[in-house]
Amino acid sequence: MGDISADSPQALQLPVRDAGHGVPDGAGSGTHSWTGPAPVPDGAAAADLWHAAFAVLVHRYSGQEDIVLARACGAHGTPVAVRSALGPEPALPALARTLAAAHREAVRDSVPGAEADLGGGLRVGFLESDGTTPAPEGFALLLEARPAPDGPRFTLHHDRALFPATLIARMAANLDTLLSDAAARPGTPAAELALLSPEEHRLLRAFNDTARPYDRDTPLHALVEAQAARTPDAPAVEWRDRVLTYRALDREANRLARALASHGIAPGSRIGLSLGRTHHTVALLLAVHKAGCAYVPLDPAYPADRLAAIASTADLAAVVHEGDGAPGWLGDGPVRALPWRELWEKAQTEDERPPAVTVGPQDTTHLIHTSGSTGLPKGVVIGHRNVTALLAWARDTYADADLRRVLFSTSLNFDLSVYELWAPLTRGGCVVVVDNVLALTEDEGLRPSLVNTVPSALNVLLQRGAVPSSTRVLNVAGEPLSRELVNEAFASTGVERLYNLYGPSEDTTYSTWKCFTGPTDGAPTIGVPVHNTTAHLLDPLGRPVPLGATGELHLGGDGLAAGYINDPERTAASFTAAPAHLGEVPGGRLYRTGDLARWTEEGELRFLGRRDNQVKVRGFRIELGELEAALRGVVGLKDVAALAVRAGDGDTRLVCYVGLEGWGSPRTDSGGEVGVEAMGAHLRAKLPHYMQPARIVVEERLPRLPNGKVDRKALAARDVDWGQRAVDGGAFDDPDEAEVAGVWSDLLGLSRVSPGVDFFSVGGHSLLATLLAARLSDAAGRSVRVAEIYRNRTLAEQAALLRRTRGEAARAAAVQAAARPAQRRRAVADTLRESARGHGVPGAGAAVFLDGELELTYHGVTDTVSGAAYGPDTRQRVTCVTKPMLAFVALRLVDRGLLGLDEPLDGLLPQAFRRRDGGTVKVTLRHLLSHTSGVDDSYEVWHDTGLPDLDSYIATLPGYGQLFEPGEVFAYSAVGTSIVAALIEKLLGVPWRRAVNELLLAPLGIREVPGTLTEGGHYGGTVSAGYVWTERVKGYVRHDPPPQTIADDAAGSFSVCLTLDELARIAMLAVDDGVAPGGERLLSAGLAREMRTPQIPVPGHHFMHAWGLGWLMFGPSAFGFNSNGSGHHNFIQIFPGQRSFLLLLANAYPAFGLYEDLLRSLTGEGLIRTGRPFEMEPDDCAGLYASDGYRLEVLRGAEHLRYAYSERQPGGAWLCLDEGDLVLSGAGGFSSMSEKNVLAGSISFIPTPGTAVPGFVRIGQRFARKTR
Repeated sequence: MGDISADSPQALQLPVRDAGHGVPDGAGSGTHSWTGPAPVPDGAAAADLWHAAFAVLVHRYSGQEDIVLARACGAHGTPVAVRSALGPEPALPALARTLAAAHREAVRDSVPGAEADLGGGLRVGFLESDGTTPAPEGFALLLEARPAPDGPRFTLHHDRALFPATLIARMAANLDTLLSDAAARPGTPAAELALLSPEEHRLLRAFNDTARPYDRDTPLHALVEAQAARTPDAPAVEWRDRVLTYRALDREANRLARALASHGIAPGSRIGLSLGRTHHTVALLLAVHKAGCAYVPLDPAYPADRLAAIASTADLAAVVHEGDGAPGWLGDGPVRALPWRELWEKAQTEDERPPAVTVGPQDTTHLIHTSGSTGLPKGVVIGHRNVTALLAWARDTYADADLRRVLFSTSLNFDLSVYELWAPLTRGGCVVVVDNVLALTEDEGLRPSLVNTVPSALNVLLQRGAVPSSTRVLNVAGEPLSRELVNEAFASTGVERLYNLYGPSEDTTYSTWKCFTGPTDGAPTIGVPVHNTTAHLLDPLGRPVPLGATGELHLGGDGLAAGYINDPERTAASFTAAPAHLGEVPGGRLYRTGDLARWTEEGELRFLGRRDNQVKVRGFRIELGELEAALRGVVGLKDVAALAVRAGDGDTRLVCYVGLEGWGSPRTDSGGEVGVEAMGAHLRAKLPHYMQPARIVVEERLPRLPNGKVDRKALAARDVDWGQRAVDGGAFDDPDEAEVAGVWSDLLGLSRVSPGVDFFSVGGHSLLATLLAARLSDAAGRSVRVAEIYRNRTLAEQAALLRRTRGEAARAAAVQAAARPAQRRRAVADTLRESARGHGVPGAGAAVFLDGELELTYHGVTDTVSGAAYGPDTRQRVTCVTKPMLAFVALRLVDRGLLGLDEPLDGLLPQAFRRRDGGTVKVTLRHLLSHTSGVDDSYEVWHDTGLPDLDSYIATLPGYGQLFEPGEVFAYSAVGTSIVAALIEKLLGVPWRRAVNELLLAPLGIREVPGTLTEGGHYGGTVSAGYVWTERVKGYVRHDPPPQTIADDAAGSFSVCLTLDELARIAMLAVDDGVAPGGERLLSAGLAREMRTPQIPVPGHHFMHAWGLGWLMFGPSAFGFNSNGSGHHNFIQIFPGQRSFLLLLANAYPAFGLYEDLLRSLTGEGLIRTGRPFEMEPDDCAGLYASDGYRLEVLRGAEHLRYAYSERQPGGAWLCLDEGDLVLSGAGGFSSMSEKNVLAGSISFIPTPGTAVPGFVRIGQRFARKTR
């Protein structure tokens, strides 16, 4: 009998029917009866032997050493609780006598009528029956035993809702096997008695019938080489705008492999890689294999101590690293520091043929380091056959289309990366390189066919709607997968299959798999073993547990790693010889995973948790002992407990409890007292970010069990203060703190937060830290690493980090500009010359600001007659740029407190906000600047009604109707800009043109523009002629615009003539968020960013996605303007994340093709992008759409929508100007198709807010409401 501790046993758990599997009709109590074998008394009563045998059966099925069963005797016996502890020594008769004595004592101490206290969990009991008394009720499982002439008569009473009949039948057979073995081997310890029948052994072996033929001896890189020979021109690797074909990848890897050898790195060596992720990373990994070596990932973000420990235990020959100087953690040891740049430059001189190196299937491909309970990471040694076995399963499981574009998002430090790299590269697919899977939330152009991630990251992607429509397959691994997540994935995405994948690093990424093709009712299993892998559930003595019982999962087969590098002790403890009775190949090994599981009735594995102190948090494998050991490194800390607990939002977080009793205050080595912050800093210096606790809780003493150990259950049951009480804040004086608080609000859902709050104490974790780092990187214009988020945990610290990073970005830009040839800037200049000639554009100027340097370039002539050169003094009419110019001036007045961004303005300028129905509309400055005021005046704008000045135009506004409520729908017009100009004049008491000169142009050093139209000749001959393309001559025809100043009325579209340099100054102001080139801040950073923050979507447009406060948005990563008029075409596109911009002034319209070429030379991408997909039924679009000046009638034709477009004539009559078909376009709108082509643009139907039914139409830049 084992030791029974003074504390209560765990609640009894037995395998029960899986949730979601059908419960039989009329489920209630069921029975299964049979005649069992006669026991060998050996001094014990038969009933006591039956009781003991049943107790052993329950011990073995539950996997629990300490249990409580009820026992009742006949008609006069009330069930009493009898506790049993199964130790290694007693034989069945001795156990029977011990339990009998315990039963007699329990009967003596029992209270008549009281229910047996079985300690929670399932109620399981044994009944010694005389055959006349019914079995007691209320038991999930009860064995009734009575003697009979031909052998004992057994009946298993069971709850049919919990126990399927097949399981009960197997339990009966197991009990017979156990009793028969006890009779055949008297004296055998009860814990060692046989339990499984021969039939059950055969069934379990069938579950492991996974052997499949594959090429066992070909090394990994040879498989990639074979694929390169099959598809040499197919894309193999994509990173941003860079693509390597299979031919290019193979040749680059060959040169890099030879370069490694030239640096003295011999086959069989291990090479550390401490690099970022680019397309070259993939080539280098392949090169390492071609050189006969193994790679060892060394994440630069890891603490120096951990990197040094990995490098030391791995016996590295070299470390390839970024930068010129050797990493500090390498020290003065024998490991060679090899800068990537040096290796790359050497590779360019090498032969592109593969090196002559022989690599065998047992040779090492890479090491994966996992958390170790001793405080040091363990290096798992993976070989070529291990990886090719995994790929053979992938070949049989995934279609070529699934692997067409696989997202390479997992760090090389984790084994999911092995699948992401080599599965596509051995099948002709493309590896799409990103920093992490949350790149999907930022970049819509990745278009992966397969995404491989952990459930917690998938949950973030689903919450943000970031799983692309291109994704066919989701692989999830690393954490338990919930039914809810499976169902949400199928409900909210277009994926066809979702794989739940399980496997430790020691078995090469994936060991078992389960495929879902739609929603599921039951809790997901981890499925069945992958090909050439076996899975055994064993008890502590190494024997298979019964089907349905809990056992420790042991893995065998071709995926098993060689062991842990230079660690024979831990290798021997985890990798053991496979017992012969399991049917493994002779000499086979098993890996003890430490995971608990059970077989389901369908032959699938259900994961049940861990048997030790290891946990997984967001896919990261963590030994809590390693975390505790690191914390004990603080002098004086000995009473430490680390736990993984579930927070209120369902997120799993690490918590460390520290007890001070008997130790005083913890101290550093120098004797100073250590607080919680210092403890956290100590951990951050020792452990990677994913092992950092969310909270460190210091207490006087930690709760104890009677045996003196820390009571972890009591700690886990406590409520943790996640810091919500500290969440209390208001307005921020510091704009950087306000900006970071806005990001926190988006990520954490917090509406108020104070500067001192710790990000990780209020819901932040590694996934959100990755998103936060990406957002701060975008804001700073330079990369912010996740490790920096962990070092700067509070809001105030992160605001300071943002400031520092912005400063570093500026300094780095200056250094880079001086040290690196401006190839991309020169490419823009070359493209301008070549493309302008190709498109026939007479003259143009382009400006590119990149890496902190501005380059201006010019081409052609201002006038084909005079031949005057298009150069620095050339001015061009830039229509609509006054929209951001006036917005800038108005927002400067907001900074001064003269205007409010969201306050109604009718009190300031009543005549602008009255309508013809007599009412006054509540419009704000935000509405005016974002074109959402609700008034459309575009008929008057397009047809120049001859209004002489701004005041005359404003006076006409009370004659307009209000088409929609302010803020609802985008409608491009002159209303907003005109009213803003009038407001500026009213508040400042000067003409608005003068205000623009004084508040914007003068501080930027831009020449003052004339104050009235009568001074229009001010620019003289510096204004370029204009040219318009005509189909008749298949070329550009001269069009002379009148001399221009800032136009004075709506008809002039608020145009201004600028040189390229002057336009660049305006763009630079936008890049620097309101700071003038001389360093003067003209506009607060927050309002400057508001100008480029999307306020309202613009549906159905080819390249305009949304409108900000003055700027339009080109998708999520750029803003600017596109304008045209009088034979001029102008583009401004600003990329705030890269702190760069591209400008084009062309004296020809249209010049889309020229700008497309310039943009592609700079970014690899074009301007024209597909907008949102069309989401409305075409039939719903039919109807009449009308405004004051024009109307569009839409009819449902046989094959297309038909339209008729009419405009109001001066006398009030309506004249039909065009009719034809509407054809659905790729931009989410329609194109008009007619011979006249009067509309000459896209037509977009806009739903009434809150519905999917069209309520408005946008015709080019005109707007109308649906009237019927």
